[in-house]
Amino acid sequence: MRRYGLDDYNGDLCLKPPLLLWIAMLYLSRGILLFVLSTTGSMAALSSDAVTLLRGSLSPEMVIPSVMAAAVLCALLRRMPSASKPVRWIWTNGQFLLAAAALADLVLQLLDSPLLRGDTYDQPAWPLVAATVDLYFLAYVFASRRVRDVFADFPAPAGASG
Repeated sequence: MRRYGLDDYNGDLCLKPPLLLWIAMLYLSRGILLFVLSTTGSMAALSSDAVTLLRGSLSPEMVIPSVMAAAVLCALLRRMPSASKPVRWIWTNGQFLLAAAALADLVLQLLDSPLLRGDTYDQPAWPLVAATVDLYFLAYVFASRRVRDVFADFPAPAGASG
């Protein structure tokens, strides 16, 4: 068993997710996060240009990967002894859900690639950059022992002894 220091655990004695896992969850749930930002930004102090930019970066294809990753992110935020069974299930399967989100996003980015469409000179290569990031996070979620350990750890239900 791998050993971690006391600072690696939270108040419920669960292994804290590393910063890169937080970044992966935020990146993969960007479709949902951009939607929330663009919706609340129009009500807050964001300029109309900023809201238009946020809405312009949204696409329907982002929904499926984003929902999977956002569910894991929400489960992380609800990772406490009083968490419900669905939250516990999502967390237990979080590594698979994040990998599926990264794979789905990777495929969607490649399908949107300028190389696939033959627009190599007129279109920016952002889909290829995003696909590379997706591939990196896919490998990270599968290869990192710390990620496996984090998803294997959840506080015991409230009132459970032991």
